[in-house]
Amino acid sequence: MLGKDYNDENLLTIADAAAFLGVSTKTLRRWDSAGTLIPVRHPITKYRLYKKSQLVGFLKAITLENTIVEKEPGRPKMEITDSDINNFLEERVNLKKEKVTEYRAQVNHLIENFEDYLKKHEDFYLKKMLHFGSCAKGTAISTTSDLDVAVYLAPDNEKEQLDSILPNIRNVLSEAMSKYGMSDDQFTVGDHCVCVKFEGSKIEVDVVPIIAIKGYSENDWGWLMHKYGTERLKTSVPLHLKFIRKRKEAFAKYTPLVRLTKWWKNIQDVPIKSFVIELIWAYLIDNEEIPDSFCDGFPYFFKYILKTRLEEIIVFSDNYSPSKVSVSTSDKVRIYDPVNPENNVAKTITAGEYEKILVKVQEAMNVLMMATCAPSKTKAIELWQRLLGTSFNPYNL
Repeated sequence: MLGKDYNDENLLTIADAAAFLGVSTKTLRRWDSAGTLIPVRHPITKYRLYKKSQLVGFLKAITLENTIVEKEPGRPKMEITDSDINNFLEERVNLKKEKVTEYRAQVNHLIENFEDYLKKHEDFYLKKMLHFGSCAKGTAISTTSDLDVAVYLAPDNEKEQLDSILPNIRNVLSEAMSKYGMSDDQFTVGDHCVCVKFEGSKIEVDVVPIIAIKGYSENDWGWLMHKYGTERLKTSVPLHLKFIRKRKEAFAKYTPLVRLTKWWKNIQDVPIKSFVIELIWAYLIDNEEIPDSFCDGFPYFFKYILKTRLEEIIVFSDNYSPSKVSVSTSDKVRIYDPVNPENNVAKTITAGEYEKILVKVQEAMNVLMMATCAPSKTKAIELWQRLLGTSFNPYNL
């Protein structure tokens, strides 16, 4: 008996699930421990229970050869090598250094002209401008076409509403850059920023206003606000950059693993923010012994999500005590900003997006498991291409 709330024909016991897949219960327990196929647990008995839809998807994934392949003792691995993945990162995924230099030069040109313009218009209170986002953190991938710049406004503007600040910034940027042939429609107001589109390089720069907080000049603390409403979000660009830099220094493969995961997210259209990916990897580095290998380390991201179903609360202690977090009971996923204990960066994940994330992650684990059992490298490449797209081809890199 599964119990009152678990007497569901769509939930199978481990014995029934094993029979459904044609494997032993021992195999299912091993897959559970490895993070390959994670069951739910009965709230009272803690017995493993499997959703039928989960098993159907899993069966489709691992029966490409019309049979479930289990690695035999002594059978050589035909998996992709670290060199294969590193070459893919270098050739396809990483944003090239020369591109970063080009993008930053274009952004710096925008900043310089903006600042020069404001020197002649004293009614606008600019404090400073800082690069932030994935390019500044070093986690950008080759498909990145947007950069972020924080515009710090002086405390004189502290009570001004963002819906009036954004149009002002847009107008100033448009006027300042008009002498370079940029048209007015290249400057648009977003929810929390002004987006500047450069026609030549095709990059977009999000200029994000932050109202500096009086008395908190160290670490450039400020208020980030949304276009609609009066809610303010306390943030610090330098502390965000320091947080990522600390993980990069602690684990050399942090940045490439983040980039590889972002690439997977884009290829598979997974509804998870890049910042959330960065934080999950940071949490894993802080709490797990991640293997110093792409082949062995990459699956840890998927194993973690399948094991916890993103129900575990992620909090960091770099800049505040975890006890300061006021845990929301309404948010589906709870991953807290490492510089602000009141900001759940995953709160916008909807129920539908949450389910899609779990499905995509389970599919990824299925593919990675099959790749380690592939009868040839060609078959292993085909499987990895299901994760990373057809541009992943070690034979042609």
